[in-house]
Amino acid sequence: MEHILYKVSDDLFMVGLNPPIAGYESFLSAWIYVGDVTFLVDTGPSVTAGALVKALESLGVSRLDYILLTHVHIDHAGAAGDLAVFFPETQVVCHSRGIPHLLNPHQLELSTAKVLGETAVQYGPVRPVSESRLVPAESFMSNSVMPVPTPGHASHHVSYQTDRYLFTGEAAGACFPGVLGISYMRPSTPPPFYYDISLQSLETLMELKPERLCYGHYGSFEFGERVLWQHREQLRLWDSIVTSEISRGQVGADLELSVLKSILETDPLVLPFLDMEGPLRLRELFYLQNSIKGFVGNASRHTGPLS
Repeated sequence: MEHILYKVSDDLFMVGLNPPIAGYESFLSAWIYVGDVTFLVDTGPSVTAGALVKALESLGVSRLDYILLTHVHIDHAGAAGDLAVFFPETQVVCHSRGIPHLLNPHQLELSTAKVLGETAVQYGPVRPVSESRLVPAESFMSNSVMPVPTPGHASHHVSYQTDRYLFTGEAAGACFPGVLGISYMRPSTPPPFYYDISLQSLETLMELKPERLCYGHYGSFEFGERVLWQHREQLRLWDSIVTSEISRGQVGADLELSVLKSILETDPLVLPFLDMEGPLRLRELFYLQNSIKGFVGNASRHTGPLS
């Protein structure tokens, strides 16, 4: 399986994992930090586990202090069991709510298949992690890296901060690089989504004043506080669009379609979607629609059912 290794700095490397799924190139990031401790942030799915191991070997990494998981969705943690076998002394850190799904991934695989369909199958099976290896992020202690609870994309989401880098997983959405910085940014707000909780998580990250953000999807960006501010304003815009379309009496599929139309007309950060083609466009259309469903579901908790 292919991977691309990017050197961000002397102590930080991004592994671009490319599963054998059309349109999913340059979509999945795993992060390798090599400093006073050596750790991996997110593992990607099991289908790319071999590529990730090769990337680690190419850097001369024969030992990991920690495998840090931002959340247990299989595109981020599906290979945790595989990596735990390859690095048998390494602690695997995730939120306590995610631990049962790593011990017994069956329900995780079923729920993922329900949302992603064939893509879930293509990501590969999830190997369990033994209980002795798992450490709740809430009790994890290290002088080099700090877990930061950031519920929103998932209730069990955790970001991780070092002195210079903030690994955001999907707490700050999905952000893809262009020639001069950000090319395309969108929320990652699948149902069930809680708007106020997500905003609070972003505020928490902004208070850290990060130099560089490291995304699960996809890449790293300097001026982290500004990027987080942009995403916060994007969430506010999407919420206002959903509220406006609901006030016009839109419901169900018509509501979601009108929200997407308004977003593409008013949100400059998603405008590159209009130039996407083929499998890439289909991928992003799915995730845009799923994120809109999250916003609509959030609104329905305040207004009642909308379909």
